[in-house]
Amino acid sequence: MTLFNSLKEKFEKKDFTKEIILSDALNVDRRTIYRNRVNYGVNLGSLFVLESWIYDDLFNEVGGGNSEFEAVSKCITKFGNNGTADRLRQHYESYLQKIDWNFLRNNANITSIRVPIGYWHVNNGSFLNGLPFQPVAGVYAAAKPWDYVKQLITTASRYNISILVDVHGLPGGANSEAHSGMIQNPAVFFRTPRYVNKMCDEILPFITRDICVPYENIAGLQIVNEAYFDNTANDMKNYYARAVSSISKIDNNLPVVISDGWWPQQWSDWVSANNLAYNVVIDSHIYRCFSNEDKNKDAGTIINQLPQTVSFDKGKADFVVGEFSCVLDEETWKRTNGNRNVFISNFGTMQTSIFPKMASFGWYFWTLQFKWGDGGEWGFIPQVSKKNLQLRSKTVKNIDQNTVNKIIADHIQYWKGKGDRFEHWRFEDAIRQAVQDIQGFNSLANSKIGRWKSWTLRRRREYIASKGDSSFMWEWDQGYQRGLDEFNK
Repeated sequence: MTLFNSLKEKFEKKDFTKEIILSDALNVDRRTIYRNRVNYGVNLGSLFVLESWIYDDLFNEVGGGNSEFEAVSKCITKFGNNGTADRLRQHYESYLQKIDWNFLRNNANITSIRVPIGYWHVNNGSFLNGLPFQPVAGVYAAAKPWDYVKQLITTASRYNISILVDVHGLPGGANSEAHSGMIQNPAVFFRTPRYVNKMCDEILPFITRDICVPYENIAGLQIVNEAYFDNTANDMKNYYARAVSSISKIDNNLPVVISDGWWPQQWSDWVSANNLAYNVVIDSHIYRCFSNEDKNKDAGTIINQLPQTVSFDKGKADFVVGEFSCVLDEETWKRTNGNRNVFISNFGTMQTSIFPKMASFGWYFWTLQFKWGDGGEWGFIPQVSKKNLQLRSKTVKNIDQNTVNKIIADHIQYWKGKGDRFEHWRFEDAIRQAVQDIQGFNSLANSKIGRWKSWTLRRRREYIASKGDSSFMWEWDQGYQRGLDEFNK
């Protein structure tokens, strides 16, 4: 990290904690926009949480390995702690140097980057006592991945790009896949109290204080990746509730992202029932290349069914599509007649036209770059370059105040003679507040208001505190929603 960046970080690290906790007002400043806009983003797969199919350098050094823990352990045996740390640092540096920030901002028009990390990276491995990665803690203390996380955040801020910090790997695993850092089958994190305690009492609070509060361009903190399906999910609910409480005590406005466990409705119901819509965003991964059901369909059928199969209860909670790609299984292609490139383009375009309408926190493509080649249908850069993704517009459209006035007049006219008393001024207050908010978001690279459930609930709460509750708050509700529908496009 350069001296300039080190000094910049030092001065940026003001203690915002008191200010954030005490202020529920939604001032449309840069921090608020980064946390609440609709995101068009990409994942940095295998930057920190190593996956051999994306970046295989460390795995090749030791002749393989099924997970980061296994590869690092083998590397220690062969090269020692310092030699392994050197190789990790070389990987972090070469990966970061390869990122084309101008492409991301100017060609891909992204707003955000999702950065998968493991619990073992946090503060350079200082929380590993009693956890599965403890045997290799010395490597991460020397490799200093946490310093590179901060370097990445600082660089992204110069391009008006936010960072979604994704704790991809949990001790004991939220699933039994290699992307948890260590393959544990069955995954045991949620039903291991000491692991949950460590995350909720130490690791997540540290991340919040050390990164999410000081840096204004943090979009949110994801506390789990791809939790396994669980019909009752009582252990998951315990972790999620504790984690949200722990984080919110430090920063009550920070979006906390949870996994949908492959059942979105289960978690939107839970968020709604527990009044957590202010704080929680639900992450749903959309892949059409893994299930037998999708493998038995042709490409055209999968594409045509997307509007029905991507279905979130956005009236109860805010959602994000944290991962998706343009990949379909070879069994699907065997059943498909026609030009593969055309189908891929239609698949990507259809997904990225649906997601911003259903997922108020936006989408993140998997993944940005690879050690070898461009990743093909897994690769963000070739899919953008081939125009297979519907990207956001950066053209700011002015809101015509005459149109606003006409909507208000039409509302009043519609209700004329339909009752003895109304409070139409609440409708007007609401739509004018929506317009003001939309214009505030537009001021930062034509950002759009996201997290519609949370944002509207907070604005509504502010309004009642200012002007009082009423049986006519339905007019405010209609006014604010009409403003979003009309102008937040």
